[in-house]
Amino acid sequence: MADGRTRLVYELHLTNFVPWAIELKGIDVFGAGSSPVASYRGEALEKLVVPAEKLFHAVDSTASAAKTVPIGEGHSAVIFFDLTLDAGVRPPAELRHRFSFSFEGKNGSSVERIVDGVVVPVVLEPVVLRAPLRGGRWVAFNAFSNGSSPDHRRAFNAVDGRVRIAERFAIDWMCLGQDGRLFRGDSKSNANFYSYGAEVLAVADGRVSDLKDGLLENVGSNERSGRAISLDNIVGNYVTLDLGKEHYALYAHLQPGSLKVKLGDAVKAGQVLALVGNSGNSDAPHLHFQLMDANSPMASEGIPYELETFTQLGLINLPDALDAGQPWQPQSQETPVVHRREFPVNNAVVIFP
Repeated sequence: MADGRTRLVYELHLTNFVPWAIELKGIDVFGAGSSPVASYRGEALEKLVVPAEKLFHAVDSTASAAKTVPIGEGHSAVIFFDLTLDAGVRPPAELRHRFSFSFEGKNGSSVERIVDGVVVPVVLEPVVLRAPLRGGRWVAFNAFSNGSSPDHRRAFNAVDGRVRIAERFAIDWMCLGQDGRLFRGDSKSNANFYSYGAEVLAVADGRVSDLKDGLLENVGSNERSGRAISLDNIVGNYVTLDLGKEHYALYAHLQPGSLKVKLGDAVKAGQVLALVGNSGNSDAPHLHFQLMDANSPMASEGIPYELETFTQLGLINLPDALDAGQPWQPQSQETPVVHRREFPVNNAVVIFP
């Protein structure tokens, strides 16, 4: 659940094995009935489909509203679905898909084909967690979004010969001060960020299954070109909690020397684990939080969750303005809304209990 509506989130991998290029013209998604619950054509389709050769680069969709998506001979593509149901509509038990293709025939004419297949079961009960932080005003940067952003949702990583999206439902949490800004004074100082040094909390009862400490921090706001990143240091100092049932919670980019737990420790929900820092692949002090299906920050699949409760104050319309030091204020028509058992939407400003 996000913003009061059910979101069905998944990917399909499509490979063209025939010895000629094909055009993907449309996709229809069906639930229990004979009418599609969603249909994608033109620009809407183009925004979903990313060629495999572009997965590890910027994946911004092109400005053109193409009617078809080309898939070359022997090429693959990944289709990123975010199927949002109307309020009150019960999710189906499974989703079925119909693909519309075209290709050039031997005489140069266009040949149309429709292929039915690919059944995806719907998992209806995501795990419910407490908030990983307290108070507010916390901004859910890079939270779930199916737009053209290359962040988290489409962050493929190849580890040990397998491609995964460990960050599928990750959020970068940053705090706004009373002045509505992310930092005061010079943004090159970690201590000037309101997020820096905040306590991170156990989202449920669990056990510390992995951790790292002692990595040096980046200096305040910084550019990617200035960071030497590898699989060993990409998440910086971190703590991973085993919550049981193949659910693992990752807290990344922590302050060195701030970890208050040891490997194997049993922890209770709400217990302080460490402090927000700026280590690893981090462009400013923040908490990177994600839930995953294995005890590895990268060699795992990101899985969805819902937070017990939070109060949403509004949305950030211009994130770059905050990075530049400008303040945020809620729109006059925005009123605080209490959300229960939901996932925060991208750029939401929230208060935790």
